[in-house]
Amino acid sequence: MIFSSVLTILTDSLVALTLIYCIVLERRIRAFRRQEQSFRSLISDVSESTRLAQGAVSSLRHLMDEISKANISSAKPIFSEHLHSDLRVEREELTRRFGGTDNAIGSLAARVAALRKR
Repeated sequence: MIFSSVLTILTDSLVALTLIYCIVLERRIRAFRRQEQSFRSLISDVSESTRLAQGAVSSLRHLMDEISKANISSAKPIFSEHLHSDLRVEREELTRRFGGTDNAIGSLAARVAALRKR
């Protein structure tokens, strides 16, 4: 009789502990999924920045090819025109997307720090 009571109490205790552990795991999984969405957003932003940077590099390479084909004395106005217009477009796009360079870097750094704390 005493053995069966002890066994019942032990079994009930283990079931209760299992339920508590399942609740803890479920909360951790929810937190992980929230972080996953934040990481996806961060990766998307970094990917977009990389795409814009690659476009700028490609434009500069194309411009350098044009300059190397052209006469050096006439290259300065061409270079200046293309460079300013390409850089202005890229800067406007980055500013529209992230709100300025310092803002973008600070924003990304803050998001990474917040994700690391979780």
